[in-house]
Amino acid sequence: MKILVVGASGSIGGEVLIQCLAHPSISSVVAFVRRDLPADVSSNPKLEVVLIKDFAAWPEEVLQRHADAAGMIWNMGSYSGDLAADVEYPLAFIESMARVLETKPSRPRFRCVHLSGKFVRQDQEKRLWLLEKPRKIKGLLETRALAFAENHAAVWETFIVKPGGVVTKNMVVLGPFAAMLGENWCVRIQELGAYMTYLAINGEGEDHLIENARIVRKGRELLDLNPS
Repeated sequence: MKILVVGASGSIGGEVLIQCLAHPSISSVVAFVRRDLPADVSSNPKLEVVLIKDFAAWPEEVLQRHADAAGMIWNMGSYSGDLAADVEYPLAFIESMARVLETKPSRPRFRCVHLSGKFVRQDQEKRLWLLEKPRKIKGLLETRALAFAENHAAVWETFIVKPGGVVTKNMVVLGPFAAMLGENWCVRIQELGAYMTYLAINGEGEDHLIENARIVRKGRELLDLNPS
């Protein structure tokens, strides 16, 4: 099974990449990047690194070559509400890949997993008092990505994951505090990476808009089944 990844150079995308490379059901991982990944990662025999100059313009030959992939895990995004990174780039991939897949009707639906956030809001009219721009712009992607999947259900399935606070491996001090907040508010990065990988592989029976508690519970289960 082949899985595609965007955003592998970030902390969450990097964990997703680790989880994908370690998963026994995944034989090939393709990371689309602007610059080369570190040698200790790129040397993995399961990994292919593809340089993309412009994430708004996907070469058809690249998409055709990887149209056999089971899904994409899209981790790219901004904290400031960058319309290109948060909306235009992922939509460009969605629309371009779907056009390729529509010429291959015998294959299963392509699963596209998007990293969003707990406080992202789809309602563009509601006034938000904190970080209004980035929360609404990412909400715009949620709305459009879900609508696209509904309108192209023969070839496409979308999953939006909405984690709360993500506790990385080096947050030794914050770990116990995050545990006190509970599963509705925080998730360990390993749980998030394992869950997003699972969605790209299968995701059967999962909701298409997924909140933090579900990510934590299923992520823990997956890590117990497949300890790294």
